[in-house]
Amino acid sequence: EIGYDSNVFYSSGTEGSADANTQSSAILRVTPHLLVSTLGPERRGEGARRGNPPSIAFRGGVSASLYHYFATDAETNVGGDLDLRLIINPERPFQLTLFENFGRTIRPFTEQGAIDSNYARDQNTVGARADFGTRGQIFKGWLGYSFNIDIFEGESFDFANNLDHHITAGTAWRFFPNTALLYDFDLNITTYPNADASPSRPLLVDQYRLRSRVGLNGAFTTRFSLLAMVGYAAGFYSAGSEYDDLVGQLEARFQFSPTTRFALGFDRDYHKSYVGSYFRTNRGYANFQVLMGGAFLLGIEGGVGLYDFGAALAGDGATPLSADGTLDRSDVRASAEIFAEYRIADWLGLNATASYTGDFTDFNYNRVIGMTTEIDPADYSKLEAWFGVRAFY
Repeated sequence: EIGYDSNVFYSSGTEGSADANTQSSAILRVTPHLLVSTLGPERRGEGARRGNPPSIAFRGGVSASLYHYFATDAETNVGGDLDLRLIINPERPFQLTLFENFGRTIRPFTEQGAIDSNYARDQNTVGARADFGTRGQIFKGWLGYSFNIDIFEGESFDFANNLDHHITAGTAWRFFPNTALLYDFDLNITTYPNADASPSRPLLVDQYRLRSRVGLNGAFTTRFSLLAMVGYAAGFYSAGSEYDDLVGQLEARFQFSPTTRFALGFDRDYHKSYVGSYFRTNRGYANFQVLMGGAFLLGIEGGVGLYDFGAALAGDGATPLSADGTLDRSDVRASAEIFAEYRIADWLGLNATASYTGDFTDFNYNRVIGMTTEIDPADYSKLEAWFGVRAFY
C-alpha cells in the first residue's frame, strides 16, 4: 500500500507552541500474512461429519508490517502480530479455549520523546476461557483469565511499561430464537513496575478497575436488532482519587438486505489512561456497509465523543501536568473513515482507505525541551489515505 499521513506525530500545529511544525509524509506499507486453521463446520460438509465435531480446533496466524516514511523523523521499521488459538472440545456444551497473542507496533503515537524517538511497543497476552451451556445453548456462560505484558522499547516511554491481569465472566439466557438476556463482568488489575516520580512525566499508579453490566441483545424482526447494556464501573488506585459511575451501551442495527447493513449507537465507558489514571467516554457512532455485485465492498463509519480524564498530575503526585495549573482535562474527539475494496478476481483485490481523527481540547502541557519549558497544546488533527493491492491464496 502507498499512503499519506498529514500529522505523523499527533502535533497540534498551534502557532507559537512547542510542536507548531507538524510533520507529514508519504508512507509505504507492505504486510504479508499467513493463516492456518483446522476445518470449520462449513468446510466439513453436511450430514454425519458435520454432526460429529472434532475434539480440537486450531487457528493460528502471523503477519509483519513494514513501514517506510519518506519525509519525516519517523524511522523505517517492522511491526508484527502472532495469534494462536486452540479450542478443546469445540461446538459442545463445554469447551476450553487457550490463546496467545503477540503484537509489535512501531508507528508514532505521540510527539517525539525527550531522549529518543523509538516508538516500538511490544504487547503479549496469554490466557484461557471456559465456555459452558445447555445442549441447545438456551443458557450459556463463560469465565476467562488473561495476562498482558505491555513494553515500550524506547527509553523515553519505558516509564509506562505495565502488567495487566484481566478476569472476565458472563452469562446469556436465550428466551426467543434470536434474543437473549446478557450479563458480563470485567476486572483489571494493572501495575506499573517502572513508574517514574519525575515532575516531567505523568503520574502512573497501580490500580483495580471493575465493570459489571446487564442487558439485552436481540433481533426483533428480520431487519432490526438491538443491543442495550447498562451497569456500573469503579476504579481503585494506590494514589489519587477513586472512580465510580454508570456505564452502558445502546446500539440499533438495521439489515436492509443480505448485503447492506447500518448501525447507530451510543457508548458510555471507562478506560485506563496514561494521563490522569483513567478517562470516561460518552461517544455516539454510526457505521454503514454494503457489498455490491459480490465484488465491490464499501464501508463508512464515524463517531464523536466527550472524553473526561482524571486529575492530570505529574509523577511526583503534586505537580499539575497543565501549563495553567488546572487538573481537569476534557476532550472532544471526532473520527471518520471510508473503506472500499474491489475484488478483480478471487485471489486479487484493490483497496482504498481515507480517515480523519481530530482531538479538540484547551488543555496545554508544560513540556521540557532541553533546558527550557514550553507550552504544548494537546489538541491535534490527522488525515490518512491509503491505496493498495491485496493478493490472496
